[in-house]
Amino acid sequence: MVKVTKQSELQNHKLTEYFSVRKSARKTKMQVLREHQKFLENLIRNEVEDGLECRHIEGKGRGVFATKNFERGSFVVEYSGDFISFSEANERERQYALDETAGCYMYYFKYNDQTFCIDATQETGKLGRLVNHSRTNSNLYTKTILVDGLPRLVLLAKETIKKGQELLYDYGDRSKESIKNHPWLKY
Repeated sequence: MVKVTKQSELQNHKLTEYFSVRKSARKTKMQVLREHQKFLENLIRNEVEDGLECRHIEGKGRGVFATKNFERGSFVVEYSGDFISFSEANERERQYALDETAGCYMYYFKYNDQTFCIDATQETGKLGRLVNHSRTNSNLYTKTILVDGLPRLVLLAKETIKKGQELLYDYGDRSKESIKNHPWLKY
């Protein structure tokens, strides 16, 4: 005869009590994106400019060259300067136009449907402002990264960049007036 035990005496066992559960080390896409964002923020806050050097280029002026290889999608440099409003940028441009010896290193961009500008006209030793333009042979692209509540501009490798290559990105200015005054924007 089978002895009937009380319900409280019956113990249900789970399979996991006998076999260890193997957890995946894979990360979700969102985790990877968050980690990449934090990594970029850290590079920007620490003003990292590793693997770059400024050189003089005959007929062109200064340019930035890679002193190490950069993998596609990797951070190369920040385009840093004064973060200013669109109206302040217009006023500064008027001031810069009065001095023919002064250059103008202003990068306009939209963030959350608002136009902002990074004014890198002042010499600071930062190399992002010296990266030259190429419409057809660019090896960098810009991306806006939010750091401490402010949008910042970074230049990322569009493709694998080899040591010794000049760094180039497309300034994106296609206006007839700009091309008339700066014909090199076509190329």
